[in-house]
Amino acid sequence: MEIIYTDKDGTTVKFTEEMAIAAITERDALRVSLNDCQDRSTRYYGKLVTAREHVFEFFNSRYDSDGEQIECDVDDVNELLENIGTEKLKKLWTVTGTVNFTVTNIPASNEEEANDYVMEELSVELDGDAHLDEWTVEVSDTEQQ
Repeated sequence: MEIIYTDKDGTTVKFTEEMAIAAITERDALRVSLNDCQDRSTRYYGKLVTAREHVFEFFNSRYDSDGEQIECDVDDVNELLENIGTEKLKKLWTVTGTVNFTVTNIPASNEEEANDYVMEELSVELDGDAHLDEWTVEVSDTEQQ
């Protein structure tokens, strides 16, 4: 079956039924995609307006028309950043601690070999920018199972 379509400038295009179904299906999918984009755009615009309001209120509440500076501390700024949905300012910390461990089912012919296995294979991994500066392992007890 052949379908003939003429657009407004007089161009005539011939479609098969399969071509027409594919074009209509694609059009419907594009409409859904456009609606999704419009919904996301509306949500993002709402977030932008809210963030602008938070930023204005933050600075306006700290503004003294007689002065040239606005005073605030890191906690105030972090509260603003949290309110507008972004990452807070970070400080650097050092954490010192102890890790206790038990490793079972180590195949070894003697206690020393079992201890060597743990010393060689035990590891610590950290994600992000943190660095492991010091790493010691002490074996407190070794028992045969």
